[in-house]
Amino acid sequence: MQTILPYFSQNPLDRLEHKRASKESFNELKNSPQSKIILYHETQIILDEKHNCFFSKEILELYEDNLLVLLGVDSEITYFALHVKEIPHNCSSINLRDLAEEDLLSQEKLGILAQALSVLNWHISHGHCSSCGEKTLVAHAGWRRDCPACKKEHFPRTDPVVIMLVTYGEYCLLGRGVNFPPHRYSCLAGYMEGGESIEDAARRELFEEAGIKGGEVSYIASQPWPFPASLMIGVHVKALNRELCIDTNEISDAKWLHKNEIKALLDGDESLGIRTPRSMAIARNLLEWWVLQG
Repeated sequence: MQTILPYFSQNPLDRLEHKRASKESFNELKNSPQSKIILYHETQIILDEKHNCFFSKEILELYEDNLLVLLGVDSEITYFALHVKEIPHNCSSINLRDLAEEDLLSQEKLGILAQALSVLNWHISHGHCSSCGEKTLVAHAGWRRDCPACKKEHFPRTDPVVIMLVTYGEYCLLGRGVNFPPHRYSCLAGYMEGGESIEDAARRELFEEAGIKGGEVSYIASQPWPFPASLMIGVHVKALNRELCIDTNEISDAKWLHKNEIKALLDGDESLGIRTPRSMAIARNLLEWWVLQG
C-alpha cells in the first residue's frame, strides 16, 4: 500500500512525558542552550525579522509569567510553546495554514508547530473548571490544568473527525461545504459522536449529508488538524447506491466524478470548474491514494 504522509503528521518529538511532573526537570530543559521556543499570539505564529519561528531561550526573559508548555525533544533540541499577549518588537505573525503553504519548513517542523498550536488552543479555551467554574492552574509542564477548588484534573482533548473517500466502482463522491471558497470540492467529513465507532460514524455522516448508504469501511490514514484541535481519520467507504439526497444545511452540492476526472483535477485541470482540496488537507491525500490504486 502507498504510504500517505499528510501535513502535520510527521512530528519527530519525544514528548518527554516522564519529565512533565518534575519542575526541576522542566526548568533544566527550559534553561538549556539547546532549547527552542515557539511563540503564538492568539492563534498566530510569531516570526522574527529573518522569518524564523524558533526562538532561543533568551526570549523567555521577556515573558516570565506567560503560559509555557514543554513539547518534547528531537536531536538534543528541546521545544517549548509560549503564548504571548503582544507581538514582540520587530516581529510579525502568520497563521499556520499560510506558513505551511509557503513550503519553507520541513514536514517535521510543521508537525511540531501543529502540536504547539493544538495544546495552546486548549489552554485558551479551558481556563476554568468544567465541574465548578473555578479558575484552573497550569500543571504537568503544560499538559494538565488543575482545579484548586474541587481538585479535578483536566487534560487536553482531541476531537475525532471522520473524513471519507467515498467510491462507487470507478466513481468518487465530492461535496461542497456551505462555507467553502468558490468552486472548492472535497471529501465529506464530520465529527464522531460518543459511543460511536469510526465505521459507524463514517456511514452515519455519509447518509446524513448525501443520502448515500455506506458499505465496507477501511482505514487509510490520519492527520492532526490543530484548528483548533481535531484528528482527521481518513477512511475509504464503498457506497451501496449513487442516488444523492444532500443536506443543504451542510453541503451546497455533491458530485460523482470518474477516476480519470479526479486524476485530471489533481494534475491542475480546471475545465470542470472544480478545485480540489489544498495540498495540506488529508482529503487531497485520500484522492491521490485512490487514483494510484489502479
